[in-house]
Amino acid sequence: MNPRLPDFFIVGAPKAGTTSLYHYLCRHPEVFMSPVKEPNYFCYQDTLAQNLYHKEKGIGDWEKYVQLFAGANGSYKAVGEASVAYLFYPSVPQRIRQKIPHARIIISLRNPVERALSHYFMEYKLGYVNVPLADVVFRKTRHKRAALWYQQYVELGLYYQQVKRYLETFPSEQVKIFIYEEWVEQVHEGLLELYRFLHLSPSYLPDPNERHNPFSLPRNKVMHVLYGQKVLRQMARTLMPAGAVSRVKRWVLTSKRMPEVGQEVLDELQRIYRDDVAMLEKLLQKNLSVWNAAQR
Repeated sequence: MNPRLPDFFIVGAPKAGTTSLYHYLCRHPEVFMSPVKEPNYFCYQDTLAQNLYHKEKGIGDWEKYVQLFAGANGSYKAVGEASVAYLFYPSVPQRIRQKIPHARIIISLRNPVERALSHYFMEYKLGYVNVPLADVVFRKTRHKRAALWYQQYVELGLYYQQVKRYLETFPSEQVKIFIYEEWVEQVHEGLLELYRFLHLSPSYLPDPNERHNPFSLPRNKVMHVLYGQKVLRQMARTLMPAGAVSRVKRWVLTSKRMPEVGQEVLDELQRIYRDDVAMLEKLLQKNLSVWNAAQR
Protein backbone atom coordinates (compact mmCIF):
# COMPACT_ATOMS: atom_id res chain seq x y z
CA MET A 1 0.00 0.00 0.00
CA ASN A 2 1.41 3.37 -1.05
CA PRO A 3 2.04 5.81 1.81
CA ARG A 4 -0.06 8.94 2.08
CA LEU A 5 2.05 11.93 1.11
CA PRO A 6 1.37 15.61 1.71
CA ASP A 7 -0.69 17.23 -1.02
CA PHE A 8 -0.20 20.82 0.10
CA PHE A 9 2.64 22.87 1.52
CA ILE A 10 2.73 26.14 3.47
CA VAL A 11 6.06 27.45 2.20
CA GLY A 12 6.45 30.88 3.86
CA ALA A 13 7.44 33.67 4.13
CA PRO A 14 8.76 33.54 7.72
CA LYS A 15 7.01 35.90 10.17
CA ALA A 16 4.10 36.33 7.77
CA GLY A 17 1.37 34.41 9.58
CA THR A 18 2.37 30.88 8.57
CA THR A 19 2.19 29.63 12.17
CA SER A 20 -1.43 30.73 12.37
CA LEU A 21 -2.21 29.04 9.05
CA TYR A 22 -0.64 25.84 10.35
CA HIS A 23 -2.67 25.87 13.58
CA TYR A 24 -5.94 26.80 11.87
CA LEU A 25 -5.53 23.87 9.50
CA CYS A 26 -4.46 21.53 12.31
CA ARG A 27 -7.89 22.05 13.86
CA HIS A 28 -9.92 21.37 10.73
CA PRO A 29 -11.30 17.81 11.00
CA GLU A 30 -10.66 17.14 7.30
CA VAL A 31 -6.97 18.06 7.46
CA PHE A 32 -3.93 16.13 8.63
CA MET A 33 -0.89 18.31 9.32
CA SER A 34 2.61 17.00 9.92
CA PRO A 35 3.10 16.78 13.71
CA VAL A 36 6.53 18.35 13.12
CA LYS A 37 5.72 21.89 11.98
CA GLU A 38 8.87 22.49 9.95
CA PRO A 39 10.34 19.20 8.72
CA ASN A 40 12.31 21.07 6.01
CA TYR A 41 12.78 17.87 4.00
CA PHE A 42 12.90 19.59 0.61
CA CYS A 43 15.57 22.09 1.72
CA TYR A 44 17.43 19.82 4.13
CA GLN A 45 20.66 19.80 2.12
CA ASP A 46 20.53 23.58 1.72
CA THR A 47 20.24 24.22 5.46
CA LEU A 48 22.93 21.63 6.11
CA ALA A 49 25.30 23.31 3.66
CA GLN A 50 24.73 26.71 5.23
CA ASN A 51 25.22 25.42 8.77
CA LEU A 52 22.41 27.64 10.02
CA TYR A 53 22.93 28.82 13.57
CA HIS A 54 19.46 27.66 14.63
CA LYS A 55 20.73 24.05 14.50
CA GLU A 56 17.23 22.82 13.66
CA LYS A 57 17.85 21.23 10.29
CA GLY A 58 14.77 19.07 10.02
CA ILE A 59 14.43 15.65 8.38
CA GLY A 60 16.65 14.59 5.49
CA ASP A 61 15.66 10.94 5.14
CA TRP A 62 12.72 10.20 2.82
CA GLU A 63 11.45 7.25 4.84
CA LYS A 64 11.48 9.27 8.05
CA TYR A 65 9.74 12.12 6.26
CA VAL A 66 7.01 9.82 4.94
CA GLN A 67 6.52 8.47 8.47
CA LEU A 68 5.37 11.93 9.56
CA PHE A 69 2.17 11.29 7.60
CA ALA A 70 1.59 7.69 8.72
CA GLY A 71 -1.51 8.77 10.63
CA ALA A 72 -3.12 10.34 7.58
CA ASN A 73 -5.70 7.72 6.67
CA GLY A 74 -8.20 7.98 3.84
CA SER A 75 -10.69 10.00 5.86
CA TYR A 76 -8.64 13.19 5.50
CA LYS A 77 -9.33 15.34 2.47
CA ALA A 78 -6.03 17.19 2.70
CA VAL A 79 -2.59 16.36 4.08
CA GLY A 80 0.03 19.03 4.52
CA GLU A 81 3.09 20.45 6.18
CA ALA A 82 4.54 23.90 6.81
CA SER A 83 8.23 24.70 6.27
CA VAL A 84 8.87 28.40 5.79
CA ALA A 85 12.41 27.84 4.48
CA TYR A 86 10.90 26.32 1.32
CA LEU A 87 10.24 29.77 -0.11
CA PHE A 88 13.83 30.99 -0.04
CA TYR A 89 15.93 28.14 -1.43
CA PRO A 90 15.84 28.10 -5.27
CA SER A 91 15.76 24.35 -5.88
CA VAL A 92 12.84 23.56 -3.56
CA PRO A 93 9.92 24.09 -6.00
CA GLN A 94 11.40 21.61 -8.47
CA ARG A 95 12.12 19.10 -5.71
CA ILE A 96 8.53 19.25 -4.54
CA ARG A 97 7.21 19.04 -8.11
CA GLN A 98 9.33 15.96 -8.85
CA LYS A 99 8.02 14.10 -5.82
CA ILE A 100 4.46 15.46 -5.66
CA PRO A 101 3.48 17.12 -8.97
CA HIS A 102 -0.11 17.75 -7.88
CA ALA A 103 0.96 19.60 -4.71
CA ARG A 104 -0.84 22.80 -3.79
CA ILE A 105 1.35 25.64 -2.58
CA ILE A 106 0.34 28.24 0.01
CA ILE A 107 2.44 31.41 0.28
CA SER A 108 1.89 34.20 2.80
CA LEU A 109 3.67 37.50 2.19
CA ARG A 110 4.08 40.39 4.61
CA ASN A 111 5.34 43.95 4.23
CA PRO A 112 9.04 43.06 3.90
CA VAL A 113 10.15 45.89 6.20
CA GLU A 114 7.83 44.73 8.97
CA ARG A 115 8.81 41.13 8.31
CA ALA A 116 12.48 42.01 8.72
CA LEU A 117 11.87 43.77 12.04
CA SER A 118 9.70 40.94 13.36
CA HIS A 119 12.27 38.32 12.39
CA TYR A 120 15.14 40.25 13.93
CA PHE A 121 13.39 40.82 17.26
CA MET A 122 12.25 37.20 17.43
CA GLU A 123 15.84 36.00 17.05
CA TYR A 124 17.06 38.69 19.46
CA LYS A 125 14.61 37.29 22.01
CA LEU A 126 15.87 33.76 21.38
CA GLY A 127 19.51 34.76 21.75
CA TYR A 128 20.53 34.18 18.12
CA VAL A 129 21.59 37.78 17.44
CA ASN A 130 23.32 40.24 19.76
CA VAL A 131 24.09 43.24 17.54
CA PRO A 132 21.79 46.14 16.54
CA LEU A 133 19.71 45.61 13.41
CA ALA A 134 21.37 48.68 11.88
CA ASP A 135 24.73 46.90 11.96
CA VAL A 136 23.22 44.01 10.00
CA VAL A 137 21.30 46.11 7.47
CA PHE A 138 24.24 48.43 6.76
CA ARG A 139 26.73 45.52 6.91
CA LYS A 140 28.79 47.12 9.68
CA THR A 141 29.32 43.98 11.73
CA ARG A 142 32.13 41.50 11.10
CA HIS A 143 30.52 38.83 13.26
CA LYS A 144 30.85 35.29 11.88
CA ARG A 145 27.06 35.18 11.52
CA ALA A 146 26.80 38.50 9.67
CA ALA A 147 26.03 37.01 6.24
CA LEU A 148 23.40 34.65 7.66
CA TRP A 149 21.82 37.45 9.67
CA TYR A 150 21.59 39.55 6.51
CA GLN A 151 20.01 36.61 4.71
CA GLN A 152 17.46 35.98 7.45
CA TYR A 153 16.39 39.56 8.12
CA VAL A 154 16.86 41.21 4.72
CA GLU A 155 17.14 38.78 1.82
CA LEU A 156 14.17 36.63 2.87
CA GLY A 157 12.00 39.70 2.19
CA LEU A 158 13.03 39.92 -1.47
CA TYR A 159 9.96 38.00 -2.57
CA TYR A 160 9.87 38.48 -6.35
CA GLN A 161 12.22 35.70 -7.43
CA GLN A 162 11.06 33.42 -4.61
CA VAL A 163 7.41 33.63 -5.66
CA LYS A 164 8.25 33.59 -9.38
CA ARG A 165 9.97 30.23 -9.01
CA TYR A 166 6.78 28.63 -7.69
CA LEU A 167 4.59 30.25 -10.32
CA GLU A 168 6.95 28.97 -13.03
CA THR A 169 7.09 25.47 -11.55
CA PHE A 170 3.43 24.83 -10.68
CA PRO A 171 0.23 25.64 -12.57
CA SER A 172 -1.28 28.88 -11.28
CA GLU A 173 -4.35 27.05 -9.95
CA GLN A 174 -2.06 25.10 -7.60
CA VAL A 175 -0.59 28.22 -5.96
CA LYS A 176 -2.45 30.43 -3.47
CA ILE A 177 -0.86 33.66 -2.28
CA PHE A 178 -2.11 35.53 0.77
CA ILE A 179 -1.12 39.03 1.82
CA TYR A 180 -0.63 39.06 5.58
CA GLU A 181 -1.98 42.59 6.10
CA GLU A 182 -5.19 41.70 4.27
CA TRP A 183 -5.49 38.40 6.12
CA VAL A 184 -5.34 39.90 9.62
CA GLU A 185 -8.07 42.38 8.69
CA GLN A 186 -10.41 39.67 7.37
CA VAL A 187 -9.45 36.37 8.98
CA HIS A 188 -12.89 34.79 8.43
CA GLU A 189 -12.87 35.57 4.70
CA GLY A 190 -9.25 34.43 4.43
CA LEU A 191 -10.04 31.09 6.02
CA LEU A 192 -12.95 30.51 3.66
CA GLU A 193 -10.68 31.28 0.70
CA LEU A 194 -8.08 28.86 2.08
CA TYR A 195 -10.71 26.15 2.52
CA ARG A 196 -11.92 26.60 -1.04
CA PHE A 197 -8.35 26.25 -2.29
CA LEU A 198 -7.92 22.99 -0.38
CA HIS A 199 -11.45 21.74 -1.16
CA LEU A 200 -12.43 21.65 2.51
CA SER A 201 -15.80 22.03 4.13
CA PRO A 202 -16.45 25.65 5.22
CA SER A 203 -18.62 24.43 8.10
CA TYR A 204 -15.71 24.43 10.57
CA LEU A 205 -14.21 27.79 11.45
CA PRO A 206 -11.84 28.22 14.41
CA ASP A 207 -11.85 31.29 16.61
CA PRO A 208 -10.40 34.02 14.34
CA ASN A 209 -9.17 35.93 17.39
CA GLU A 210 -6.69 33.22 18.34
CA ARG A 211 -3.12 34.44 18.05
CA HIS A 212 -0.20 32.16 17.31
CA ASN A 213 3.45 33.15 17.72
CA PRO A 214 2.63 36.80 18.63
CA PHE A 215 5.33 39.41 19.12
CA SER A 216 6.98 39.46 22.54
CA LEU A 217 10.27 40.36 24.17
CA PRO A 218 11.95 39.53 27.50
CA ARG A 219 10.85 41.83 30.34
CA ASN A 220 14.39 42.83 31.30
CA LYS A 221 18.08 41.99 30.72
CA VAL A 222 18.07 39.13 33.21
CA MET A 223 15.05 37.53 31.53
CA HIS A 224 16.73 38.06 28.16
CA VAL A 225 19.83 36.16 29.26
CA LEU A 226 17.74 33.30 30.63
CA TYR A 227 15.32 33.05 27.70
CA GLY A 228 18.18 33.28 25.24
CA GLN A 229 19.54 29.94 26.44
CA LYS A 230 18.21 27.34 24.03
CA VAL A 231 19.10 24.50 26.40
CA LEU A 232 16.90 26.00 29.13
CA ARG A 233 13.99 26.43 26.71
CA GLN A 234 14.30 22.82 25.58
CA MET A 235 14.48 21.56 29.17
CA ALA A 236 11.36 23.51 30.08
CA ARG A 237 9.40 22.05 27.15
CA THR A 238 10.61 18.54 28.04
CA LEU A 239 10.12 18.61 31.80
CA MET A 240 7.10 20.88 32.26
CA PRO A 241 3.48 20.44 31.14
CA ALA A 242 2.36 22.76 28.34
CA GLY A 243 0.23 24.88 30.67
CA ALA A 244 3.16 25.52 32.99
CA VAL A 245 5.41 26.44 30.07
CA SER A 246 2.83 28.99 28.92
CA ARG A 247 2.66 30.51 32.40
CA VAL A 248 6.44 30.79 32.62
CA LYS A 249 6.56 32.46 29.20
CA ARG A 250 3.97 35.00 30.32
CA TRP A 251 6.17 35.75 33.35
CA VAL A 252 9.40 36.02 31.34
CA LEU A 253 8.06 37.78 28.23
CA THR A 254 5.98 40.86 27.60
CA SER A 255 3.91 41.66 24.52
CA LYS A 256 4.88 45.29 24.33
CA ARG A 257 5.18 47.36 21.17
CA MET A 258 8.08 46.51 18.88
CA PRO A 259 11.07 48.74 19.77
CA GLU A 260 12.14 51.56 17.48
CA VAL A 261 15.09 50.81 15.21
CA GLY A 262 15.77 54.26 13.79
CA GLN A 263 14.45 55.98 10.69
CA GLU A 264 17.69 55.39 8.80
CA VAL A 265 17.18 51.62 9.11
CA LEU A 266 13.58 51.86 7.91
CA ASP A 267 14.63 54.06 4.98
CA GLU A 268 17.38 51.65 3.97
CA LEU A 269 15.06 48.64 4.12
CA GLN A 270 12.47 50.47 2.05
CA ARG A 271 15.17 51.33 -0.49
CA ILE A 272 16.30 47.69 -0.66
CA TYR A 273 12.78 46.40 -1.22
CA ARG A 274 11.32 49.14 -3.45
CA ASP A 275 12.16 47.66 -6.87
CA ASP A 276 11.46 44.11 -5.74
CA VAL A 277 7.96 45.06 -4.54
CA ALA A 278 7.30 46.83 -7.86
CA MET A 279 8.26 43.68 -9.78
CA LEU A 280 6.14 41.55 -7.44
CA GLU A 281 3.12 43.78 -8.10
CA LYS A 282 3.50 43.16 -11.84
CA LEU A 283 4.02 39.45 -11.33
CA LEU A 284 0.92 39.08 -9.17
CA GLN A 285 -1.04 41.80 -10.98
CA LYS A 286 -1.87 43.16 -7.57
CA ASN A 287 -1.58 46.57 -5.93
CA LEU A 288 0.60 46.27 -2.84
CA SER A 289 0.25 49.87 -1.70
CA VAL A 290 -0.45 48.48 1.78
CA TRP A 291 3.34 48.00 1.93
CA ASN A 292 4.29 51.52 0.82
CA ALA A 293 5.29 52.56 4.32
CA ALA A 294 6.53 50.63 7.29
CA GLN A 295 3.78 50.17 9.85
CA ARG A 296 5.52 52.15 12.58
